[in-house]
Amino acid sequence: MSVLLSLQGVHGGTGVTTVLAALGQALHAQGQRVLLVECSPDQMLGLHVGLAAREADGWARAMLDGRDWRDAAFACAPGLAVLPYGRVSAAEALQIEQALSLAPDTWNDRVPVLSAQFDWLLFDLPQRLPAHAAAVNRHARCTLPLRLACVDPASHVFLQRQHDDPRRLLANRYDPAVPVQRDLMQLWLHAHASMLVPQPLHEDARVPAALASKQPLGQHAADALAAADVAGLALWCLAEAARRQDRESGR
Repeated sequence: MSVLLSLQGVHGGTGVTTVLAALGQALHAQGQRVLLVECSPDQMLGLHVGLAAREADGWARAMLDGRDWRDAAFACAPGLAVLPYGRVSAAEALQIEQALSLAPDTWNDRVPVLSAQFDWLLFDLPQRLPAHAAAVNRHARCTLPLRLACVDPASHVFLQRQHDDPRRLLANRYDPAVPVQRDLMQLWLHAHASMLVPQPLHEDARVPAALASKQPLGQHAADALAAADVAGLALWCLAEAARRQDRESGR
């Protein structure tokens, strides 16, 4: 079976889509077969892997139109593909939310089909569509559910409000040269030590340049500091998934 990884921001604007695309490319560079799945109606994930901004197709669009969702996937490279959400209106996104709340096993039912082709399924989760997230994290029994937080006061406040969330926490846009960020990182290391992913992602000016080039970070700027961080994150994900699967098989 595929390893399922989900990424959701503790609030909007933390960089979930950028990080997920970069992580997918880094796992692919490790010889893994990867599918990037967009669960956000923002329709931005495909831009990171070369899809045209005008591309409107996706799995949600296909569901609304009564078509097969599998036909909405795009191959980016051998062993690397993306399944966009599709161009939908706000009202149509709520229709998909309602459909997932009524059929929460939607992604669980799709996983066996996808596992024949991919080692990793990476899900870009939205902020305010809880049935979208629950269909992946709870009902599809996501192997590695992660939260993403920027090392800044806004994320710090949201973390205090979400103190009972059991998911591992990934720190993004960390700049140790900024005093408030150093202080916050020390607080997080103390307050969230057991939940904090040991590979923070550093602030890097070449991250937005990668999106402008419509390429994942590691492909656009392999020598960037953030690209090295994501490569380290990919290795951690491989090891963590293996540990979790070993625990499950030992039960």
